Amino acid sequence: MTTSASTWEQADKAYQLHHINCPQCIAAGAAPGKQERCPQGQALWDTYNAAGNPPHFTWLHKGMKKP
Repeated sequence: MTTSASTWEQADKAYQLHHINCPQCIAAGAAPGKQERCPQGQALWDTYNAAGNPPHFTWLHKGMKKP
């Protein structure tokens, strides 16, 4: 999945702003699969993941077919 830089950046910024102030989401990031994010953090994380691959990770897109 590809995405525009602005969409991904908005989702990233929203999650990061929440994450730095939420001990539960910090713990979830440090222990994936062992700790759950708070409800607000989980919603932001879902939006972040739905935004697609980071546009600056060009190596992720190599070999992928365009729709």
